[in-house]
Amino acid sequence: MKLLHVLTGLFLLSSLTNWQCNAQTLNPAGEGAIPPSQRDFVCQPADDSIFVVKIKALQSIQDLGQATLHTARSWVGNIYVHGTLDRWDTERLVVNLRQLDCWTFVEASLAMALAAQDSAPSMERYAYFLQRLRYRNGIIDGYGSRIHYFSDWVLNADSLGYVEDITQRLGGVPNRKKISYMTDMVWDYPKLDDQAEKQKVQAAQDRINAHEWYFIPKAKVAEMEDKIHDGDIIMLTSSRSNLDVEHQGFAVRGADGHIHLMHASSTGKKVILSSRTLIVYLGRLPAMSGIMVARIKA
Repeated sequence: MKLLHVLTGLFLLSSLTNWQCNAQTLNPAGEGAIPPSQRDFVCQPADDSIFVVKIKALQSIQDLGQATLHTARSWVGNIYVHGTLDRWDTERLVVNLRQLDCWTFVEASLAMALAAQDSAPSMERYAYFLQRLRYRNGIIDGYGSRIHYFSDWVLNADSLGYVEDITQRLGGVPNRKKISYMTDMVWDYPKLDDQAEKQKVQAAQDRINAHEWYFIPKAKVAEMEDKIHDGDIIMLTSSRSNLDVEHQGFAVRGADGHIHLMHASSTGKKVILSSRTLIVYLGRLPAMSGIMVARIKA
């Protein structure tokens, strides 16, 4: 029993270790791979292998939205793990294709599709697109430089030409909130004890609050469900007055003709395609006020 505890402890320690990737880099393009010791992101050896499998499956898909959804589908059944980006003392670009939460599932699927469209797809190019999506202006400068609100993520991805918020076009109504959740709940975010990092988060909140947002109240989703496309990013808006989005995933139209949510589920502990329709799913969750919809650009 003592040996089992020791081995378990070693396993857990290794999962938190700052792995650099496999010394034998797997690069489907065959050229230009950067040795793991020189990479400026962190990952584990298995991530290289996962990348190769997923990128090869995208080689014949030209449309960015279709490629993103194809990648998302390939993760169904994958383990859900929360907080994989917060395990380091200093902010690092974390590449983790093994463990996903609702946010990193969406982000990784889009970054993989973008890398697949590159002239020489590689893990380094995937990391490049991931960094552009995760950090405003692609610059890593401490915890506060990471995008922490999904509405801000949409603003950033839109500025890069990757997605478009189509909520208003679908019939959304104004969503007037003052977003301040993180600075209101600083005890939940220890890294905001650093005032410089807190100021960066405050700047992000100010940026969100300066934007005109729309949402579709849950009671109105049925009226516009037919306008949602497969692969649209569905954001479940929060009922809380100071928070924008509670959860996110991809729209998938089922055999029943209704939209279902493909997402990394904290309750199911894996990536799933919900058996319930989006309308039913929303109706069971008081924390959700409705949805926003972003469409991936061709």
